[in-house]
Amino acid sequence: MSDQQWQRVSPWALLYFIVHFALRFIKDGLLNLLPILVLFVTQVEQKLFWGQIAVAAASLVLVLYAFAYYRNFKYRITDGNEILLNKGVFKKERLTLKFARVQNVNIAEPFYFQPVNLVNCIFDAAGSSAQEAVIPGVKLSYAEQVREQVMEFKAQLQQQELPVEQSEATDKPKTLTISNAEIAKFGLMSNMAILALAALAPFMNVIFEYLEKTIINRLETILNEQAAFVGSAAAIAVLIMVVVIVLCAILLSVVMALVRFFNFQLYFQDDKFKRVAGLFERQQLSISVSKIQSVQIKQNIIARLLNRYTLICPQVSSGGMAAGVAAHKNKQTLVMPVITKEQVQAVCGWLFPWFVDLTELNFIKPERALLYKNTFLYVILPTVFSALIFNALFDAATMLWSIVVGLVLMIGVFLNYQKTGLAMYQHDGRFFAVFKTGMLGVQYRVFEIYKAQSVTTISTYLMRRSQLKSLYIQLASGSVSMPYLKADLAEQFADFALYEIEGVERNWF
Repeated sequence: MSDQQWQRVSPWALLYFIVHFALRFIKDGLLNLLPILVLFVTQVEQKLFWGQIAVAAASLVLVLYAFAYYRNFKYRITDGNEILLNKGVFKKERLTLKFARVQNVNIAEPFYFQPVNLVNCIFDAAGSSAQEAVIPGVKLSYAEQVREQVMEFKAQLQQQELPVEQSEATDKPKTLTISNAEIAKFGLMSNMAILALAALAPFMNVIFEYLEKTIINRLETILNEQAAFVGSAAAIAVLIMVVVIVLCAILLSVVMALVRFFNFQLYFQDDKFKRVAGLFERQQLSISVSKIQSVQIKQNIIARLLNRYTLICPQVSSGGMAAGVAAHKNKQTLVMPVITKEQVQAVCGWLFPWFVDLTELNFIKPERALLYKNTFLYVILPTVFSALIFNALFDAATMLWSIVVGLVLMIGVFLNYQKTGLAMYQHDGRFFAVFKTGMLGVQYRVFEIYKAQSVTTISTYLMRRSQLKSLYIQLASGSVSMPYLKADLAEQFADFALYEIEGVERNWF
């Protein structure tokens, strides 16, 4: 294959490589260098001078590496329906991605490409997100042409595998727009504020020392001048600073939400979703309904207060086999961050014509043995141990606090038991499962049963004596479970799910 058959990206793509490797360093490198950063902050003198030297050296290395990567980067789209990438600096790599393996072709328009009308063409492959192919710095018309070429090839492939009669008429497009004021509410609903505080935890001592010298002492002096605060000025000053830090973390969470979902627009037509959102990088994400593995409807405690929901549609490559993957953090996952109950009904109605208010479904609850077990493990044992450790048996006040904590834990266990359930729904010969979990909030997981990958039933010794089993279902985008079902009911559901998995021939990846 000669060099003339390979294409180079625009010189402006160097900006993409600089930003890309800088973000990778921030996400991965800083975490590994965290102990060194702690030592630097706490031990090194002349921090500003040496910090500037380190930043300048790191920036120079970053630019040189990005330039070398740009020089070695070539791509080619072959007549054999393949995408070929040559890339790497110290380790040369050739990535071959067949059209048949492409899940989606997404177009992203970073802010630094907007003046020159260039975009990034992203090929999302089934499997690890690290193996996605990105061609940066190409014309929008070229990216759309490539996307159309790939999607047409996949459509022909599906027609050959499962020929079906299709109507010539196309559906009218349906739209959903989320205002930026609503997006800001997602910043309040998400856990970014907690993560920001956790990231600052190793530096809290240094931060408070700095704040004490610069702000807290001055604030304490001002409060001491007020007769009402004499004797408690120091505590009030510290409390004010803690509140300010928490508010800053919440503000950061709101800003992060706006950066990712700014001017959110969703379109649905011909069984395909198209989402456009982003402040600095306008991400265009296209997803076919058949590729959506499940639908997650979440409402945490803050969302309940705001009367809002978050709707997530993971794909095969979004969560992988790891159940603990946070799907809403993956750029290739369709996320509707903050929507009303009516909007949940509308969007889920596009996906599932049968969709009804999930609270009206007849959910099967776990047996009471689950409530008894959780009460013993998470209420009685912690309460007894805390009473023994703090000598609560000999102190009436401590005993009272132990009882209060025990009652709070009991309420949490009971709410979790009440919000755990499993329901099935049949529509037009197709079977769907709905799993419900939660405590202060609630989360629903809706999926068509044939899309499950494996079904497992587990029973411990005590559960076998009570004829109980727990049900576990592995999906391509995570897993769901239903604990403490009657053994015969769990086996019936497992047998039926396996029958659907083996019997239904519709493709879902």
